[in-house]
Amino acid sequence: MRTPPATTTTTTTTTSTTTTRASTSFTTRRINPTTFLIREDDAYGEHPFIYVKVHPRAPVIVVCDTGCDEPSEAHKYDPTSTREHSHGEFKASPKLTSLLLQDRYIHLRHYLEHYALSANNNEPLNPGGKRKYIIICTHCHFDHTGGLMHFLAGGTTEIVASAAGRDFIESDLGTHGIFDAIGRPPPYYRVTKWAQAFERLQYPFPHTQESTHGLSQQQKAGKKKKPSDLAITILQTIGHTPDELAWYDHEEMHLYVGDSFYREGEDGMPIIFPREGNLIEWIFAMQKLAVFVRTENAKAAAAAECADADGDAEGWVQVPRRVLVSCAHQTTSVDGAEILKELEVFSFRVMIKRVPVVDSRDRDGEVYDTWREAGEERTPMSIMAPRRLMEDVRDFFGHV
Repeated sequence: MRTPPATTTTTTTTTSTTTTRASTSFTTRRINPTTFLIREDDAYGEHPFIYVKVHPRAPVIVVCDTGCDEPSEAHKYDPTSTREHSHGEFKASPKLTSLLLQDRYIHLRHYLEHYALSANNNEPLNPGGKRKYIIICTHCHFDHTGGLMHFLAGGTTEIVASAAGRDFIESDLGTHGIFDAIGRPPPYYRVTKWAQAFERLQYPFPHTQESTHGLSQQQKAGKKKKPSDLAITILQTIGHTPDELAWYDHEEMHLYVGDSFYREGEDGMPIIFPREGNLIEWIFAMQKLAVFVRTENAKAAAAAECADADGDAEGWVQVPRRVLVSCAHQTTSVDGAEILKELEVFSFRVMIKRVPVVDSRDRDGEVYDTWREAGEERTPMSIMAPRRLMEDVRDFFGHV
């Protein structure tokens, strides 16, 4: 899954003898008043989308996934290499090496706390780490949890995952998170909030007696504080993985869906299902998201109609807001109802064999097929999954 190289955002740092440019493997832009999209230029070509919400009321910053935590070659600095200098070539001294390493923003937490962003009035998103972190893990794959370990320092970070996927996460993270496959040890972390279906998050989290073991005193103290509503609802969306979740920001009317689906983008990235995926569960989960989005749109339309009825009769009409959807790869801030309808039609066509298989390959003893339409009017989506999973879903719905 390769995507085009990200444009590097740079900051100039001047010393008495050299001019260096701060390098980062992340690029950022604002997608709504409280939320930013961060794209990682990683070594694996995944280029995950990370979403960061600076909460308007609670003293927290909500981070949706943490990326790969492994920069691409373009962002790997070798302090022993020859570098450009105003008077020719030089080998970096220990002092300059230290400076250059400080100017490399390749770890998400360091980037959030120290990298000044033009999209945020030339300030970091969480200056000095003043706000506490809530990490929402859409699922446990390495390109979503690779940076988690950096957020554990200080002992105040809350980690949210789907209660439906607890056994999947805790039983074999190396395999289920695909860390073993890329030769990396899995991160060690403790989920502090196992979110139930349609649970609306409150902060501080009301930790149970069972879950307080290993928590910091500050986290335990949260049990004694009256929680406030974060206006975030968790939706369990089993399918891509057993622990897959989506979350909805009620105030921004924005739904974040992880790896459940996305459009191909410029690189033609398919919606990928690993061997632990389940297309039957996924179809029902996507229907659940579609109903949820229609409901939220209907609420917004009703509110706009009431506002028009109560407002001045000057010809102004309030246009109702609609739910936007953002994905963990390729696709962000699109109309939710439209993309979910597009997904429903395309996946049904795949299931009834109206979309051709354009590629088949063996991966660890499992045959993976890729379904993609052809022509100018094709749906800008494709699916890659173990053939076994597609056979299961066709059998279940009677389309053998």
